[in-house]
Amino acid sequence: MASDKLQLGKLNSMLGVELRIAQILADRLFATAPQLHMAPGHYTVLSLIRLNPGINQSTLARGMYLDRSSMVPILDQLEKRSWIERKRLPEDRRSHALHLTAAGSGALKLADKEVHGLEESIAREMGQANRESLLSLIKQFQSALLTLQTSDHKQVTGNDQH
Repeated sequence: MASDKLQLGKLNSMLGVELRIAQILADRLFATAPQLHMAPGHYTVLSLIRLNPGINQSTLARGMYLDRSSMVPILDQLEKRSWIERKRLPEDRRSHALHLTAAGSGALKLADKEVHGLEESIAREMGQANRESLLSLIKQFQSALLTLQTSDHKQVTGNDQH
């Protein structure tokens, strides 16, 4: 993203920088939607719990590429709003199954309409084919990052053994 006043140098050609700027702008658009009374991360977590009722906190955190300690405050916020409930698992009393409450389902249903409207607006603005192409490229980028992280981890582990 070019700026009239700020010199970006090579930053404006770095994927991570441009993706982060896009995320900030998307979060800002999300925050201005009239029916969204939640953060983008809350929407994602609620959606994943709806799709995976009874999922435990650790599995949810791994699925979002977050560490478990980052997930706990998010879940605390959602529980405080009475949107989710944690139920102890009888087979593992240290683990909690996550479920949407009726209030959480209602909030998510309203949010779904807004989010889908935002997605449609973005597709209209950039063109549906470009949107689909960008989504495909982002998924390829994620895959490349995961591959690099896995190979870097193997190299570090391999070097530690020598």
